[in-house]
Amino acid sequence: MEDASTSETTKLILKPEKSDAPKKTEFIPKQEKTSTDKLCQSTIVEMKADPEKDEGNTPFLLRNCKIKDASQFKQLELLKLLHIKYEKELQWWLRKAKLFKALNLGLTILILLINFAQVFLFQIPSIPQDLKHSLATIIPVVGSLFITIQQKLAWQAKSKKAKKSTAVYSKLLKHIEHRIEIIEHGVVIDDVIELWNLSLLKEVEEVPAILVTY
Repeated sequence: MEDASTSETTKLILKPEKSDAPKKTEFIPKQEKTSTDKLCQSTIVEMKADPEKDEGNTPFLLRNCKIKDASQFKQLELLKLLHIKYEKELQWWLRKAKLFKALNLGLTILILLINFAQVFLFQIPSIPQDLKHSLATIIPVVGSLFITIQQKLAWQAKSKKAKKSTAVYSKLLKHIEHRIEIIEHGVVIDDVIELWNLSLLKEVEEVPAILVTY
């Protein structure tokens, strides 16, 4: 009898009490996707996309190199070879950028001197009036000629292209140097082929095939 009463008491205690009060509904505001979330989502979609699906629409010179057998692949030797190659390219484009900048600056200074001479000569009273009339015709024509040459040669635009190529090779060299360091310290990496393909596309897309002075 005592056990039965105890169990009934326990049941009564554990039985939840019904409440007539209405349940409160907690309002959770809907969070809008930020630009970072949208960017991450689009990146994931691009990673999941099949690269061979759009390959037919991509020009052959803008495609990645397909690797069939990499069993004899030597990472460190390839990275050192790329380092030597890109170091030469970096120095070459750096010289080109400095050359175009110096030529454009020299031509700009020459045009400014012509304009200054045009103003200065007309302030000298000892110059005959007939000579002043002749100079008033000749000097503007010479100045316009040099301005046309400057626009035709486009040394300023070529200097910017050379600087852009310099930046491309500088970034690639940083990637290569860090990978060489980590491999020499015993770390195994698996993205050297991917880096090689990336550098190939960067050279084709962003580095001019030819850039002449004239």
